[in-house]
Amino acid sequence: MTFPVYLSPTTASPPDAQIEMAVKAAIAGEGGTLDADGVTLRMRDGARVHVGPDLEHFGVEALSPSFCRMLFNAALKANATIDRGGSDLVSLKMQGAKGRSRYLPLRSDTIASPADLCARLQRDLDDWKRFISEGRSEGTIGPDEQLLQPPPDPGTEARVTADPSGVAEHCETAAREFQTRGWKVLRSVVTRNAEYGVVWRADVTISRFPHDPSRLMCWQAQDSDGTKHFELWDRPLQMFDPTQSVPPLAPEPAPATR
Repeated sequence: MTFPVYLSPTTASPPDAQIEMAVKAAIAGEGGTLDADGVTLRMRDGARVHVGPDLEHFGVEALSPSFCRMLFNAALKANATIDRGGSDLVSLKMQGAKGRSRYLPLRSDTIASPADLCARLQRDLDDWKRFISEGRSEGTIGPDEQLLQPPPDPGTEARVTADPSGVAEHCETAAREFQTRGWKVLRSVVTRNAEYGVVWRADVTISRFPHDPSRLMCWQAQDSDGTKHFELWDRPLQMFDPTQSVPPLAPEPAPATR
């Protein structure tokens, strides 16, 4: 699983087509090229990066000065912030760029130069690699780095009304702890997944962002040594990549009437 780095348009960003042009110009300015497959970006200093079809999403295995300069210049030209996967949720705003987030009013850090950007991304990349390593040992990330977890959307999974395993009860207890910190559970659903067993999901909001719900997921996982433990994951319903967004949880079906 490559480290995800992406450009996030702000209120001052141009349309997507112009953002794509800004990225292409930044790539050309650094002597970079796109392979014929359209998804492999090669920089002149040897860096190779996976790139999404919109040229706004990048999958990074290793950083290079040329890639950081390209990314800095593209973000500055497009008035976009740079966001990453992992635990660092602070957006990176290039010095001189305009606009504010179109999504959540999150804090942003100003990045003064491509070298500063590289240093920040390297820190986040190192954290990402630790996350992958720990996930493998905990049984939540597979050998080919795919996430081993239930899907965020229950889809057609069978609803569970009684759970003798105790998984749902444990997850609800954990959720109550979050509620003491200002979280609000909008709706919860318990289902049975063919691979992961009982899965508890809930749509929640926090007091600062009451109109931006997240999806909590809780289930029992198994470490590589066979030890069982509970996993609790949180992710927004609306993602920067629309294909990764999920709809709100549906209410329980109404009982049949005669």
